[in-house]
Amino acid sequence: MFSFQSLLSKIQVASTVDFGDLFNESVTLFKKVWVQGLILQLFSILIMLPFIIIFYVPYFQLVLENSSNGVMDSAALGQELIDAYGSSLLWIYLVMLLGSLVSYVLYLGFYRIVKQIDHGQAFVFSELFHFFKAASIGKSFGLAVTHMFISILATLLCFLPIIYAIVPLMFLLPVFAYNSNLSTSEIVKVSFALGNKKWGIVFLTLILNGILIYVIAIVTCGLGTLFVSCFLYLPQYIIYKKVIGFDGPKEVVQSID
Repeated sequence: MFSFQSLLSKIQVASTVDFGDLFNESVTLFKKVWVQGLILQLFSILIMLPFIIIFYVPYFQLVLENSSNGVMDSAALGQELIDAYGSSLLWIYLVMLLGSLVSYVLYLGFYRIVKQIDHGQAFVFSELFHFFKAASIGKSFGLAVTHMFISILATLLCFLPIIYAIVPLMFLLPVFAYNSNLSTSEIVKVSFALGNKKWGIVFLTLILNGILIYVIAIVTCGLGTLFVSCFLYLPQYIIYKKVIGFDGPKEVVQSID
């Protein structure tokens, strides 16, 4: 792990990243980790599915009751939903928020697995839950809440701030996964420094990869997203490796001119 100042220094002197090389390396890495990405997606679905079912079952019941005569009053339906399940819905939202935090921490573990596989190490399933340990869980949840707070704040400031913030926020996961010694504020500062430095190429990659996954979702009726969604997280790893790298005697960091 590097110190806070070392990370900032590496970011300041980072060389240009070529889009073609970034995409090719992401594809090569995806071929190695797509199984682990699928496992991650399945775990995320298993975590959120019960909460989604609990949330929507009351709604669908009321929809059926209010549309039995072929006419549905949306305003009346909304009011009836609040009257019947208002207090319960609050708890359901809170539990869904907790589920989202758990999924976020799983992605931290995924980045550890990506690094291991990229460096030729064997896949260790327990690494997916590395940040659920007592020593890390508090800071991991804190980072997830910070991510959520910045996203909400940027959204409330209208459209353009969230367009800007989405790129630096994407680096919160790898920066923390590989530098858990840093404080939350330092992780945010490093992520924004790295996001600012590589904003253009990351945003372009995000748009193009998003379109690619959207097309795959349409062609496969959504099933393909389970297999390829993790691809969205790989360019950030490649850029982190190119710009900052990893400390250790066996680590070789190559820059792209």
